[in-house]
Amino acid sequence: MGNEQFSSTMNRRSFLGAAGAAGLTIGFGAPAQAQSKEFVSTVFGGVYEREYRKHIIDPFEKETGIKVLTKTGLSSEWLTNSIVNRRSPEIDLLLLPYPDSIKATMEGLGMPLTVADIPNISQIAPEWYDQYDKAGIGLDYVGYGIAYREDLVPTPPKSWQDLWNPAYKGKVTVPEIGQWGSWELLVVAARLNGGSEDNMEPAFAALKRLKPNIKQFFKSGVDIANLLGSGEAWVCGMTTNIPAYGLIDAGKPVKFIYPSEGAMAGAVSYHIAKNSKNADACKKFINFALGKDVQENFCNGVVAAPTNINAVVNERTRQRVPSREHLQLFSWAKIIPQMSELADRWNQEVAF
Repeated sequence: MGNEQFSSTMNRRSFLGAAGAAGLTIGFGAPAQAQSKEFVSTVFGGVYEREYRKHIIDPFEKETGIKVLTKTGLSSEWLTNSIVNRRSPEIDLLLLPYPDSIKATMEGLGMPLTVADIPNISQIAPEWYDQYDKAGIGLDYVGYGIAYREDLVPTPPKSWQDLWNPAYKGKVTVPEIGQWGSWELLVVAARLNGGSEDNMEPAFAALKRLKPNIKQFFKSGVDIANLLGSGEAWVCGMTTNIPAYGLIDAGKPVKFIYPSEGAMAGAVSYHIAKNSKNADACKKFINFALGKDVQENFCNGVVAAPTNINAVVNERTRQRVPSREHLQLFSWAKIIPQMSELADRWNQEVAF
């Protein structure tokens, strides 16, 4: 759901591990023994945590008697902790957004997850299983699209290509590099101009052409709210529905669309640490979270799309999240090794 939805406290898209991470601890004490009645997991803060507890953690604990000890914070910190402590994990179950979920997969942190152990995996759309090499499973996802001031734009945008419309000169905001949505923007810019994850060169020529339209590179949902709310920016490219509908629900003349080429996706997924002593409890929890009814209630609460193909969300949620068929997915595993180089080029060629 990558994704600002996934934490109001994590600054979401912090992608670089901390060098001195060997001292990271969680403070939950010694691991529980076999047949454990508790395990440690991560969770995003804010509204996400509230709905996650209400619809997943609390009913699971009541049904099973298994206690979920939660850890909030930065997903990059959780990832680094898990790498450093992989032989004796302090975190049993990681809930991670892009790109940290794919980094965890590439690091081989998670144990294989099977239908035999987690039956509800059989109800999950394959894209939310296969991309994690079947050592992770998606919980929910959101889409990235375009928000705009319908009272100010001369022509409403319909596609990603419309961000380059000269009529929007000086009135567009897109994410700063390293923020949620920035890597997705680079991939879109490359694909629109004949490139791909294997050939990102066209992205930089395209983003140089976009610069005259840029009012400001946003760094948070607050930036988006301020820029669109004030009218300083007319168009916001590569944002999730959350900031946009925050303005819409407050009565601002803002619209949000998923472009004709398809919405980019932000997803969160579960990964059980390979050496967790509480793996059985984690598997029970994942199976519970992937159930049809739980997915419906939770996703309606956070306004996200379920990964369970049998789950049906309410009309409000359905209008605000993209269908699977309208998603434009890409290979994070190809982008992650390029991130440092791509960020350097952005700072040299695109940034103001």
